[in-house]
Amino acid sequence: MLKKIIMVLAVVVTAAFIVPYVWIGVGDKPFDDEARGRAPGQFAELTSGKLHYVWVEPAPEVANGETIVMLHGLYIPHFMFAQNAEALAGAGYRILLPDLFGHGFSDRPTEKYDQAFFERQIRELLDATDVEKPFYLAGQSTGAMAATLYASQHPDQIKGLMLIVPAGLRMHGRDDDLISNILRAPIAGEWLWRVVGRGQLLAPWKPPCDECGDGPLLGDPLIQAEYRGYFPAMLNILRHFPLRGQDDIFKAAGDAGFPMLAIFGDKDETVHIDSADVFAAAAPNATLVIIENGDHAMNFRKSEAVNPVLLSFLADLNPVASSDETGASEEMASE
Repeated sequence: MLKKIIMVLAVVVTAAFIVPYVWIGVGDKPFDDEARGRAPGQFAELTSGKLHYVWVEPAPEVANGETIVMLHGLYIPHFMFAQNAEALAGAGYRILLPDLFGHGFSDRPTEKYDQAFFERQIRELLDATDVEKPFYLAGQSTGAMAATLYASQHPDQIKGLMLIVPAGLRMHGRDDDLISNILRAPIAGEWLWRVVGRGQLLAPWKPPCDECGDGPLLGDPLIQAEYRGYFPAMLNILRHFPLRGQDDIFKAAGDAGFPMLAIFGDKDETVHIDSADVFAAAAPNATLVIIENGDHAMNFRKSEAVNPVLLSFLADLNPVASSDETGASEEMASE
């Protein structure tokens, strides 16, 4: 009788783990040409697959011939920069907004999403889209770290580097806690991410304070989650692209000599505000700005505060490109 009870319990426990894992995600759609047909932009054929991108063009009368490549962060694709790209294009800049692999309408390759993987996809994208060099490079969070990595390895291509709440320095939480260790473990990590992490990514992302801004995200990040490969790709990044303790990458960029701007938020619950001090030590000649009541999504929640900082930085580097809109933005920044 005891053996039967143990066998029944073993079956029940096994089913409790296997059934949710199999059932969750059973309705995910294949990511194929039909899915890509929903994309608003174009595709580049790179080594690891097809990468989706969108150009935001300035009006001909204000175009200054300069290009800005903007790399989004983890979980949200290119449209996280919609408000920023509009303001930058209004000042004459041509904006390239890619969906990095795993995100949006780009492919979800299964290889390691490590530093070499990020560097290669950025380099190949620039070649595929005929971006003239030098150019301006920008990024948010994980995208900011990827931008810094690329800039540190290709300094001759960079006219200026703009970082918004860059990951890679100091983050809230610990990297050695139980959940982080489980996520890195084979099988157990996949199970936890599929059963628990998936629901966390689908939950609404709320600002940490009433003053942290109410600018909307001009796109639906849940569309990308309808297709197979998105959630495994996010876990792949968390496992192979370290988001803390990468001080040497920022120091290498600081030593390279190109102009740098870093914007942090004092209410950011992802990137710890101590990152600002670490960044200042790594790149002492860079411009450092802390946005009051800025959270991790302040580039769109508080675009009215972030955009003038970006435009002012660019105007100092490229005064010929200054326009009435840039001047107005500088006046807003001074206020």
